[in-house]
Amino acid sequence: MIAKNRSIPKEIKIYEAIVRRLPVNHPRKTEFENKLSRKRAGYKGEKELDYHISQIDHSKFTVLHDIRIPYNDTHFQIDTLFISNSFIIPIDSKYYAGTLEFYPEFNQMIQYLNGIEKVYPDPILQTKIQGRQLKAFLTSHQFSPPPFEPLVAITNSQALIKNPTQNKEVSQRVFKSPGIFYKINPFHDKYQKDVITNQDIKKMVKLLLRKNTPYLPDIKELPYSEFQKGVECPKCHTIGMERFHGLWGCKKCGHTSKDTHVTALKDFFLINGPSISNAQFSDFLNISSIHQSKRLLSALDLDSTGSTKGRIYTPGKNFQLWE
Repeated sequence: MIAKNRSIPKEIKIYEAIVRRLPVNHPRKTEFENKLSRKRAGYKGEKELDYHISQIDHSKFTVLHDIRIPYNDTHFQIDTLFISNSFIIPIDSKYYAGTLEFYPEFNQMIQYLNGIEKVYPDPILQTKIQGRQLKAFLTSHQFSPPPFEPLVAITNSQALIKNPTQNKEVSQRVFKSPGIFYKINPFHDKYQKDVITNQDIKKMVKLLLRKNTPYLPDIKELPYSEFQKGVECPKCHTIGMERFHGLWGCKKCGHTSKDTHVTALKDFFLINGPSISNAQFSDFLNISSIHQSKRLLSALDLDSTGSTKGRIYTPGKNFQLWE
């Protein structure tokens, strides 16, 4: 069964808001565009892997996607986790392009792309470390987990995998997404004895879900004053729509919208934190009337605290900030 589905990483939503709001000539615009591009590519690869996972019989597994668990003074992240009664498989997904040469004996992988050679840490070692951290975490919570079999999924269908030294571990642990069934299935023959019960697995999953802490990038070094204010046109993406007769109108393309201010509010939450005052809302959306901004805020699914003048609004239960 799938105990945790994969959703769009919060990191992507934050980077999208930053890219929308940074001016074209901002010195760090390209940096965040590149970060967003890499995260989107990785997520695309993970969803591709998820498709092939969905074709596998889940009756013998509990599957968790995209978990990030606190460990000592840091966190470890596992892209996909298979838990069975007799073994556990952490899978690290990599959306690398080009030619990939694995050298586990030197703890490195070399990528050749567009005539450029680049060295990366060995993904096999990375997923082994993640497995070791997960094992230590579970042991510290009085579990006796079964053996771990870490795998590495290369999710870019155009990537070429090479194993120059004919290392057996590369052949055993690295695979392209469509081959996941053929990597996992042999473990059923290797581990035929149950080590943990179904009840153990339920408790283990409950603990992992409770401790899961999605990554949120720290963007405090970007001053709030450097972001563009105003409502973005959903058609031509120009920021600066004006409010008239209950609608937002774009001066550039003429498009009108009734509720595009909701996207602007989400941008504020994603960039500045999940709370806003009426004055901040008016300022960020360039609304001249404080009474108009109050009406717009009151019509949304937001929780509020404080008196009328100092009222603070936060996302309500049904306000889909991360959708």
